[in-house]
This record gives sequence, C-alpha cells and structure tokens, in this order.
Amino acid sequence: MSVEKSTLFKFHPFSELAPEYIERIANASELHSVAKGKIVFQRGKSLPNLYYLVDGDISLVDASFESASLSAQDAASQFALNELNPSKASAVAASNVTVLAVERRQLDLIMAASESSPELEVSVSGNLVGGSMVTEEINYLDAYTIEQSQSQAAVEQQDWMSRLLDSPLFNSVPAANIQKLFTRFESVSLEAGETIVEEGQEGDYFYVLASGSAKVIPGTGDIVPLETGDYFGEEALVGDTTRNATVLMTTKGVAMRLSKGDFITLLQEPLFRYVELEQLPDFEPQLEILDVRLPVEHRHFSVRGSKNIALRKLRSQLKALDPGLTYVITDDGGSRSKVAVQLMVQSGLSAVILNNSNRGYPQ
Repeated sequence: MSVEKSTLFKFHPFSELAPEYIERIANASELHSVAKGKIVFQRGKSLPNLYYLVDGDISLVDASFESASLSAQDAASQFALNELNPSKASAVAASNVTVLAVERRQLDLIMAASESSPELEVSVSGNLVGGSMVTEEINYLDAYTIEQSQSQAAVEQQDWMSRLLDSPLFNSVPAANIQKLFTRFESVSLEAGETIVEEGQEGDYFYVLASGSAKVIPGTGDIVPLETGDYFGEEALVGDTTRNATVLMTTKGVAMRLSKGDFITLLQEPLFRYVELEQLPDFEPQLEILDVRLPVEHRHFSVRGSKNIALRKLRSQLKALDPGLTYVITDDGGSRSKVAVQLMVQSGLSAVILNNSNRGYPQ
C-alpha cells in the first residue's frame, strides 16, 4: 500500500525533515493491515524495518509476558514501536491495525543525507571547510624535499602530498596504508569550468586537488574556494550518501582521486575506533558522550549522561569542543555517527564510537 507524505509527517524523526527527504522515505515505506490477534513482530529478532502505529491499538508484550497497551492516538505512537533492535517486546494487534513499515537501512542513509548539508564556513590551518580540509603550506616532509631546479609539476606534486599528509585525518592512518594510498591515486586532468562532483550524485571517489583551483557550491550557504592540497568528497563516502555540494574547477588543473573501495579500506576503516560501555571508565574523567541524532530522537531514547549535538549543528561547534577530551559518539545515529567521527578527527579531535549504545539507555 502506497504511503502518503502527510502520513509520514505524523511520526518522528520524519516530522523534522525537509519535503525532499520525506519523498525518499515514502519510497522506502509500506503500509500494512494487520488483523486483531496477529503478531506484528516478535521480540528478540533483528528486524530490517521500523514499525509505526498508524491506526488501531497494539499490545506490547515483554519477556515476562507483561503487556502494555498503545493506541494510535497516544503521544508515544509518534515513535517507532521497535526503535530498539532487537526489540525487547513483541507487538500484537489488539484491534485491526494499520502499521507503517520503514526500511531501517534506507532511513539511516536518508537521515545522514538530510544532516549533510552544512552551513559552510571559510577556515584555514587544518579546519574543515564544507566537507574539505584546508591546511597551511608546510615544508617538513624530507621525503618530498626537492631542488628549485626541478619542474613545476614536481613542485605541485610535493605540495599536495605534503598538505594531505599534514592533515589530522592522516594521523590515524597506518604508515603501510599511506604507502598504498599514493600508489592507488589516479590523476584526472580538468579544464576551467569543468564539474568534478555534482550535488545529489552518489559518492564514488575521494578527491585531492593537485594543481589549479576550484570552488565548492553548496545547495545553501556561501561558495568556498579550494586550492592545491585541499581535499573533498569524503563525507558522501563515509556516510554512504549523495554529494551535498557541487565542485567546479575555476582554473585548469589536476585532481587526484581515490576509489570508494580504496578509501574505505585504507582511510575509513583505520579512522573508526569502537569502545564498549564497560571501557568508558578507562577514559574518565577526560571524556564526553555525544549523541548526534536530532533532539527529538535524543529525548525519546538516549545513553545516560550523553550530550545532544545534532550532526548539522556539530559542524559549527567543532571549534568550541575541548581538544583535551575524548568524544564518545553513540552508535544509535548509524551513518550520522560515522560522519561525526570523521568531522571531528579531521578537526584534530579525539573521537571513538560507542558500540551497542542502546545498552546504556535507562531501563
């Protein structure tokens, strides 16, 4: 049964989203009619769908066979019946009911995409700029030190490599991976006015500007210039989302690109460190638990003591975060949690992901 967008707006977190994202969620959703007495889903099973009660009454039965009733008119029905996965309760239709089934995976990607349209801010010295990193020119890499007599092409190659290696993103990358990275990059010659990436397209490559200049044109916000050594395109790969901005060459130049597969293996996987609840005392008192979901999601279920900074807001608050702390990002944000870690590490902050964070929810 097709889903009307007006139906989705009744539920959280859809009520917080722009219409274009609601359309995508509608395409990943179905309405199901369930007869009285039938099971909607069973507790203890990992379910690919989130279920929302659209009409009727549901009984939620826990492992002790204690039952709680929920009506479609109740305020609690604005949230998914099985927000925790696996669910701690079975859902049984107490009347003829209509439920909305939304694919978890698609919702995760859509939520990450909806939060990946930052308000761009021009910055230097290793601070994030609209999904790219701008760093000051440095000369410390002896391995790439060259004589003045060498060609301009060699100078430019040394420059982009130096800038890239000096960015905080590479602090977590093993030396062996860095070696492989520079053998996997491929060169792309570009003309002035040529589009490198286009907003709305699927992410396929990570880019570094090796020569020339370009500009980031976001859907909202100011245009941001890019110069030799600036990189871009990583956020769509980390979040597995579409591009959140268009990048155009303003002069003739060369971009080095790394395939999505190589990016994930050589750059992304070393970036993410996972911890368990039991390990948190090892980081105290120098830690802060962050939840990067929307405020309405945080209020419904969240880890005890966690601070809520929605992913979209996180970008503008990176400079205010304490570099002396380890930030523990709850994994209930899905792809948004990974994008948050990537943004923080790029800014020189220490960030890890809290595995199975729903174990830290109040009972």
